[in-house]
Amino acid sequence: MSSVGLFRSALSLKDDAMATRFCNLAEHHGLNVSSMSDEWEAFQMANNDAQADDTTFQAFRSFLSKAMSKSSKNKSSLINDTKDLKRKALDTKQLMSPPAANKAMKQEAGSSNAPASRVSTSPAPAYEDRKNVGQVMAHFNSHLPDREKVDTSLVGVAGPNAPKVSTDAFDTNVEQKYRYMFTPLPERAAALDKRLEDMGKQMEDAFDMKDLCAVGVPRTDTIKVVGRICNEAHTGKLNKTTVQLEGSRSSAGGRRVELDVSELKTFSVFPGQVVGVEGRNPGGRKMVAGKVCEGVMKPLEKTSAGEMLELQHGSGAQDGKPLSVIAAAGPFTTNQNFDFEPMSDLLHVVSRLRPDVVILAGPFVPSEHPQAREGVVHLTDEEGQNLTVTFENIFSEKFSKLLEDTYLDHPDLHTQFVLVPSLDDAFHDNVFPQPPFSDRKAGGDEGGTMDIPGAEGIQVGSLGLNYVESAGRESTPSSTWPKRVHCVSNPATFKINEVVFGVTSVDPIFSLTTQDCSAGINRMQRMAQHLVQQQSYYPVFPAPNKANLDLRHLSKTTMPVTPDVLLVPSKLAPFVKDVLGSVVINPQQLSRGSTGGTFATIDVQPVKREELENAGEGVMMEHKVTERAKVAVMKI
Repeated sequence: MSSVGLFRSALSLKDDAMATRFCNLAEHHGLNVSSMSDEWEAFQMANNDAQADDTTFQAFRSFLSKAMSKSSKNKSSLINDTKDLKRKALDTKQLMSPPAANKAMKQEAGSSNAPASRVSTSPAPAYEDRKNVGQVMAHFNSHLPDREKVDTSLVGVAGPNAPKVSTDAFDTNVEQKYRYMFTPLPERAAALDKRLEDMGKQMEDAFDMKDLCAVGVPRTDTIKVVGRICNEAHTGKLNKTTVQLEGSRSSAGGRRVELDVSELKTFSVFPGQVVGVEGRNPGGRKMVAGKVCEGVMKPLEKTSAGEMLELQHGSGAQDGKPLSVIAAAGPFTTNQNFDFEPMSDLLHVVSRLRPDVVILAGPFVPSEHPQAREGVVHLTDEEGQNLTVTFENIFSEKFSKLLEDTYLDHPDLHTQFVLVPSLDDAFHDNVFPQPPFSDRKAGGDEGGTMDIPGAEGIQVGSLGLNYVESAGRESTPSSTWPKRVHCVSNPATFKINEVVFGVTSVDPIFSLTTQDCSAGINRMQRMAQHLVQQQSYYPVFPAPNKANLDLRHLSKTTMPVTPDVLLVPSKLAPFVKDVLGSVVINPQQLSRGSTGGTFATIDVQPVKREELENAGEGVMMEHKVTERAKVAVMKI
């Protein structure tokens, strides 16, 4: 691929002309494609995800010149900041694991200079040199009280107050691996058409859209139609001149017409979106939109007052305390190694805060990791020898081992873990929707070794999660063990007590921001709203190359109900928003390049006992999590 092609692909530019300008700018400053991509992403995050055009290119050129100038000054005169670093290290220890803390102190003792410049042309800061540990990057309902410190003397090995994690509460989750890449074209078309018709029926009922017309029927009066947004151009981003509306096969024979949105003051559309349109179509080929209905949300779940009383105030459940959840997304290790230092620090936070549940979304072993891209990875044994291992072994010997050690060090820990896979996981099926993690070899660790040259005795076919379940429980019968690790699909909808959580690791927010055509909106709010209104964890179609969407299982990507808490980890800036009664959270990534990222803490306050008792045992009540949840996204 040419240099221009590399820049166009890496920076997601719309044409070669713009890519050439970026290429020339990079050569002027002596930057490679990767460094230029980092600077462009930093500029976008600081400017509401600005897209490349003449105006933003000029602004970016100025932004880059200032950054390079600052880098040059920092290189010529580094300030001695040893005292400040030591002072910050004292605060950092509370969120760092002992090994990472000791390593950081040793590095500080051996160097008196401040970390290098923040600009990508300088060497990237090491994980131990990260700044502002514990800084809150986004928050929600900060006025609510903090969760009281758990009295560990009241928590037994089995966890008497462990919340109920229901991963089988909804039938939209993928339960096991399936055969993919064998869906015939008619079946794909039928799946897309079914989604369009189902959404159209729901919109018709919800908004009383009577006398719907078929897409493409000429009418001089104002009409209402339901269809799917399409991009007339086969390549490039959707814009006002390329918006088309496609009707269903049953009502319109799949016909497409141009959709004119020039009369709308505010709108946001993207390829694959099912919309209702009110407007005029006198010639049958072009519909002038007067109003656009951008979808319809599924109802929020309700629970009986009696069940909520038992879950929130029962002595064997929350016992009147908040439901505490930590959410984080991979990568869980830096791009320098597979030591999983950020994950180790997160587990240090878990052992200190003792949340009820920790939700972890992949990637766990990133396929984009520099060592993974080489195709050969190594582990060092107790004798210091390098062993050639599989990506699966990295998960079992590193990630699973960290969980196992945490339970061994804290046998009274009742925290449960929910693991969500990612399309970037090097050892798992690369298809969406994605099945949950499972051992490839039946029986887990029993008889699961193979004599591979250079890796004799290394276990294959097991993820090592069986050791996590048994750690510190050897003295109790296995039949009495509550489950510690729940492996769910991607996407997944599940319950923790009465609260409905939805999560996907495919980064739909970023895909929407790169595909939508909009005007006069708060983009991040509207992108999150699209997920809820389209009832889908990934509503963009056609899906980008990285999202290998299997249309035979398209129904498994939908939301059975609107989640009370929707987790959508993204590379974009972290945020927490109230979207149509759902708390939408982007915890970002736990590790970003060679340094640390962010994670989210979620505390859901219980409804007052008096309110539940007065409501009546059989009365179905809304959860109102937007009023009860306190969320903070902070740096690791």
